[in-house]
Amino acid sequence: MINNLLDSWFKFDIGEGAFYAVFGFVFVFMGIALLIGILYLVGFIMTKAKQKGKKAPAAQTAPAPAVQPTVEEGISPEIVAAITAAVAVCMAGDQQKCEFIVRRIKRI
Repeated sequence: MINNLLDSWFKFDIGEGAFYAVFGFVFVFMGIALLIGILYLVGFIMTKAKQKGKKAPAAQTAPAPAVQPTVEEGISPEIVAAITAAVAVCMAGDQQKCEFIVRRIKRI
């Protein structure tokens, strides 16, 4: 009776089940590898496009005019320079070009 129950439950023999398991593993692996390849290719194309876009306007861009920050009374120019330098160091920590303007310094 148990043999009949197991025979009706499992319609495939061990060899056929192993084939479908291996086929499924390979199919899923190839699908994931294809998705990784597509994402890598898109990232490569986007990086090249971004680099190409940065090169052209850089030659045409003029330097920004110097802007004097609005400073509250009682703050010395040395303090303004120190604050500006500290912000520049913090923002340029990741080795990128640091372009910012200190527009206002206010005592809190």
